[in-house]
Amino acid sequence: MEATSRRIVNALKTAVRREERTSAAYVSKAKKMRDPAAKKVLETLARQEIGHANKLLKVLNKGSDLEMLGKKGQKLAGELRVLNDDVRQIENSTEAVKVLRKAAKAEENSGRLYRSLEKIYKGLDVADLFAKLAEEEEKHKEKIDKVLARL
Repeated sequence: MEATSRRIVNALKTAVRREERTSAAYVSKAKKMRDPAAKKVLETLARQEIGHANKLLKVLNKGSDLEMLGKKGQKLAGELRVLNDDVRQIENSTEAVKVLRKAAKAEENSGRLYRSLEKIYKGLDVADLFAKLAEEEEKHKEKIDKVLARL
């Protein structure tokens, strides 16, 4: 497998782990939330994050021909980063407002990741998947922001 393809596969695997870890953090924190709105939004997001992981796994399992990326895709692949510090901060927070603020940041970062993948895969079928995932992450952030506004 070519280095660029390997980089993309690794990024996708990391994104799957990120989605799974984010979901687990949301489930864990939801169990401890006294505020019903905060609890509900975290439970809903946890289910949706697992859905994202499953979509990404389908891409990986289909073995998409990553060598079709071309020069532009290869250049963008080098810029792709998957960060987990924001998820770690959710895991370490306890207060509802802090948890939700960290969750909003994590959703924003996930949206950026998927927009990057969308650019990398531009012209390929999976670009639509990454665009959809980015939109969903952006909607997640909006949901969290609405709950935060009420707290």
